[in-house]
Amino acid sequence: MWIILFLLVKRGIIMATFMEKDVLIEVISSVVASVAYTVDIENPDVVALLRLKGQLYRMKPEEINYEKELAFIKEKKAILVGN
Repeated sequence: MWIILFLLVKRGIIMATFMEKDVLIEVISSVVASVAYTVDIENPDVVALLRLKGQLYRMKPEEINYEKELAFIKEKKAILVGN
């Protein structure tokens, strides 16, 4: 068991999923912070991002669809920055 885990970590397979999870959380934080002065915190798009952030914290990295979640975040950012 430990040998398999070691090989996965060494090849970057496990760490990549942890890093992707961290990146998603950081991107959400950055988007929310960048619009904090111009957009109401109760804006549905801000609420959706904050809910996703909470979900990401609770999820295992293997459960996260990185591409889908990143596309969702980018979509919400475009809406919020356009306000």
